[in-house]
Amino acid sequence: MKADLGETPGALEFSGPDAVRFLNGQITQDVRKVMGTGLVLPSCVTDAKGRLQFRVWIAEGCGGVLVICREGMTEDLETRLTRYLIADDVEVRDVSDKFRIGDFAIPEMDEAERIAKGIPKWGAELKGGMLPTEAGLDATDISYHKGCYIGQEVISRIKSAGKVNRRLVKFVFETEGMTGEIIDAEGKVCGEVTSVSGSHGLGFLKRGVEEDAALTVGGVPVRLPLP
Repeated sequence: MKADLGETPGALEFSGPDAVRFLNGQITQDVRKVMGTGLVLPSCVTDAKGRLQFRVWIAEGCGGVLVICREGMTEDLETRLTRYLIADDVEVRDVSDKFRIGDFAIPEMDEAERIAKGIPKWGAELKGGMLPTEAGLDATDISYHKGCYIGQEVISRIKSAGKVNRRLVKFVFETEGMTGEIIDAEGKVCGEVTSVSGSHGLGFLKRGVEEDAALTVGGVPVRLPLP
């Protein structure tokens, strides 16, 4: 899984007796999974409506829990997380200057490999205000068993309903791919290609569109890959 963090990612360290419990109430991942395991796991930070604010990675640090974010996002992330820090015994430090991306066990891959594996990227498939489940992040970033967190009620309700209005899918073009709106046979917009590499693309398709539907982007035929 690719982490779109840049060479000098931001890093916040949460320490103190209540650090794990506090963070478990703020992010979608189960923080307990990284403690004492050496794991580095992706997670979402969502608002009360379950919509994406940040995508982060969590790991155990020397003095607590590290929350790793994209370059330039540390201040905004700290503001969001500490907004709910009231009576908890937690200390927060910006430790961004102590790390580079190579210090974390986060696999990297080139853009072609990312698209082939259907992995979303911030700024392309991932944007603030979207539902994490639209991009399939429920399979990697969300724990449904750890208890309450900001946005948990909405995300759990979506899981129970079993559907979202659009879903992340891979595409194959007949020629060189391009980003843009996906048009169906009736001339209606039914999705969007957000990333391309050669004749392969990644993007979103609205719910209800048949997998064998006649689709185009900029007049170029595009289809879903065969199973």
